Amino acid sequence: METLLIQPPVQDFYQTSIRTQPIGLAYLAASLIKEGHEVEILDSQIEKRKSIPIPPELSYLKDFYPFQDRSPFKLYTGFYHFGMEWEEIRKEIEKSKADIFGISSSFTPYHGEALKVAQLIKEWDSKKIVVMGGSHVSCDPEEVLKSPFVDYVIMGEGEYRLSYLMNCLRKGKQDGIGLIDGIGYKRNGEIHINPLRSFIPDLDSIPPPARDLLHPDRYRINKQRSTMILTSRGCPHGCAYCSAHLVMGSSFRVRSPENVLQEMIECSKKYGIEAFDIEDDNFTFNTARAKTLMRLIIETFGANRLELSAMNGISFASLDRELLDLMKKAGFHTLNLSFVSSEPLTKKKMRRPQPVAEFHDVLTEAQQAGLHVVAYAILGMPGQTVEEMVNTLVYLMGERVLIGPSIYYPTPGTSLFEKCNKDRILPSHLSQWRSSALPIETKEFNRLDMVTLLRLTRVINFIKGKMDQGELEEGTTSKGLFRGLKDEIKTGTYTWADLLLMLFEERTVFSLRKNRSGEFSIQKEKTSKRVLDCFFEKALEKPIMGSRND
Repeated sequence: METLLIQPPVQDFYQTSIRTQPIGLAYLAASLIKEGHEVEILDSQIEKRKSIPIPPELSYLKDFYPFQDRSPFKLYTGFYHFGMEWEEIRKEIEKSKADIFGISSSFTPYHGEALKVAQLIKEWDSKKIVVMGGSHVSCDPEEVLKSPFVDYVIMGEGEYRLSYLMNCLRKGKQDGIGLIDGIGYKRNGEIHINPLRSFIPDLDSIPPPARDLLHPDRYRINKQRSTMILTSRGCPHGCAYCSAHLVMGSSFRVRSPENVLQEMIECSKKYGIEAFDIEDDNFTFNTARAKTLMRLIIETFGANRLELSAMNGISFASLDRELLDLMKKAGFHTLNLSFVSSEPLTKKKMRRPQPVAEFHDVLTEAQQAGLHVVAYAILGMPGQTVEEMVNTLVYLMGERVLIGPSIYYPTPGTSLFEKCNKDRILPSHLSQWRSSALPIETKEFNRLDMVTLLRLTRVINFIKGKMDQGELEEGTTSKGLFRGLKDEIKTGTYTWADLLLMLFEERTVFSLRKNRSGEFSIQKEKTSKRVLDCFFEKALEKPIMGSRND
């Protein structure tokens, strides 16, 4: 039986294009090929975009995102369809000789796009079999199966489950499907869910991803061919907002460092790949193992020969100076650290209790190792207050990091999702369950507060960038920066300086608009007074640090 595995396009205000490689589908393909199946991959989330209208369920966001803004602090410039258009996808489906179509549904707010692909398949030929998997499916399998366009769902790891399912279908053994754990199916109009009970114990036994079914030139980091790589699966932390345990389990399972290295060697020799993004949920959980892998990379490829990153985030709790030095020498330039919040109570509630002092110590050691840091902070979680979120931004403003803000979005199957559901603050439409939709409002904060916090983050990161470039003096307080900008404005040459000065003087955010004649004008935007008042009360005397550790 022939199979076509599909990564659907997505529709949103933004896309992190360097993180779109469908490595999960490549893993599935490799396992199917090993079992003798014919497989192709259609990555319809290719790097192109088309501006489309904001859908009705997201229309309220027009008040928060001025697409005409041309300032360096702008948020989004439009709403887009990222990837192949629906008609292109339909033609690819009809050209395919596949009997079975596997569709990835990795994120809840994009599930509508996955269902649209399934609909195209069934409208073309209702006898074709549609199987859906991914994080969203693992979180809510029964709801996914309610769609008339989906025949089967796979929860958790799919490498072996999909092979077992296809073998049953190929041999006509429908009864065998009921024996596969982590499979959902329909029989006589009824939905059946086989509970997810097991995860793959020996990760070295899984064939490496079938990257030959992808297009290596399509995926790049800093102009170099890149790929995602998984060295471990599972995370024991159980953070209140994270669903990783539903897909990969709570037990930390690893590939041997030698097995990982062999995959990297093959990627380099066969595909010319020199940039690797480690997608583990908890890459450094076993510090000794991470050190061993870094040493093997250095011994095999040489110092600083590769470009390494871990954009999924790394826990700072498991880092020490020796590991940081090894990571730098192996090819890391930037650490993406999961910080979450500066507030102890929030960290405790989210099950990320590591004290801020430990984070500061890691930053000091990262600076000594020459590693830049992006600190991931989560804003807009139930239970947070405006003051707590401002405290987090002000703290990170004073550290040598870039701030990576993420607006909390509800994920089914997590304890924080259950709290949102219990408190009746869940948005009514799945597509609203995304960061860019500012999904959650509570008694403590609203959407205007959240978008103002996002704008402040852009301003802080912009100032840090100017300090890195030497255009502003590092360590200057906001008050000192304000005095300096007044002198700068006299030259009349720095538009960004005008906007910053107006922000400090009027305590509101201004955008830069360009008319049809090419002339620029400054316009006041809707902002939260309580957020800005709180920020300036706490930030005026606080030194601002840059972000680079060169």
